[in-house]
Formats: sequence, structure tokens, C-alpha cells
Amino acid sequence: GELLYHCRDTAILDPDKYAPAKIRKKLGLENKKIIMFLGTPRGHKGVDDLIASMTHVRASDAHLLVVGGDDDRSGNRITFVPKAPFAELGEYLSAADLVVVPQRRTSDTVGQMPAKIFDAMAMGKPIISTPVSDIPEVLGDCGYFFEPGNVRQLAETIDYVLEHEDESRLKGREARERCKRLYDFASLENQLLALVKKIERGSLGI
Repeated sequence: GELLYHCRDTAILDPDKYAPAKIRKKLGLENKKIIMFLGTPRGHKGVDDLIASMTHVRASDAHLLVVGGDDDRSGNRITFVPKAPFAELGEYLSAADLVVVPQRRTSDTVGQMPAKIFDAMAMGKPIISTPVSDIPEVLGDCGYFFEPGNVRQLAETIDYVLEHEDESRLKGREARERCKRLYDFASLENQLLALVKKIERGSLGI
């Protein structure tokens, strides 16, 4: 078969179109380094590992923002906000200094490619994730990785990214360029057109 990945409209998810200070002020996080998880916080997605890692993160101004679920665990270093409409996705992502997609290695995740990876790439954000499913192939050299479930390694990786701002910003820019090249709607359109032409020629063996 032919593999077609999720795609995003990078003309809409464009960091230059958003004002991160606005959402930071709204959330009261103006002077924080925002580590973001965006999505439904189910167990196999590793959100509990990310929450636990905040105990070990050295950066005193690091703050975890979980967008996508109601939770009563908001506190000194963690803020939960309800699921946001898709139209507000870019606004929230613009406020992040770092996006974490901490997938665990389970029967749910080995066959799943998280759409939030493409969102973060389109917005040019530094990304930390795990080498599960196709995540390494999608991110290439544009992200940072830790072993699934390794809370201390995740904390160390968060600190590294926050301490190496120039490097992490470059990774974010490279992730956006990779997304524009491979995972934009235009790329999907070209792939689909190529498939249709193969079918017309009868070269797919269908």
C-alpha cells in the first residue's frame, strides 16, 4: 500500500500570524517558560510521566501547560485548561516554548501517529517525544527524544532544551520547514494525484 501521513495547512498554522504575549497574559504565564502538552490527556499518551517530570526539572521558571482536559491538579508549576476549539490551536501553540509528546510504548501507541506532532512542527516549536511508532521518521533530526516512561530523562531533556535556546529555536525552524515540505496540504494533494495517476495506469496491482 501507500502511506499518507496527517497533513496540516502551514499557511494557517504559521507562527508569524500569532501574538504569543496575548495568550500568555490571558493565562497569567507572562514570565514563564511554557512546556505544553496539547491533546486529550489519556494514559497511553504519557501525560502522567510529563507531570511527574516537573518535580525534577531544574529551571525555576518552567511551567507545564496542559491544553485539552479538565483536571484539578493545577498548581504552582502546572496549569490545566479545557479542550480548545481547533480554531484556537495556533494561538495556544504560539505561547509554548516547548511542546512535549510523551507517548508511552503500549499496544495503543505502536500503531498510532500523534497528530499533535504535525501541529507543533507547523508552528515551528521545539519538540520532545519518544521513539515510538513513526515519530522518529516524521521528526527526523528536528526533535529531541527520551525513552518512554523515563521521567528523569524527560526532565533532563526539558532542561537541556530550555538551556540551549539557540539550538532549540533552530530545531523548531527546521521542523516547520520539514512540515511545509512533507506534511503540508499541498504535499498530500500531490501524493493523492500521483496515486490517482498510478491507478489510471493500472500500476498499483489492484
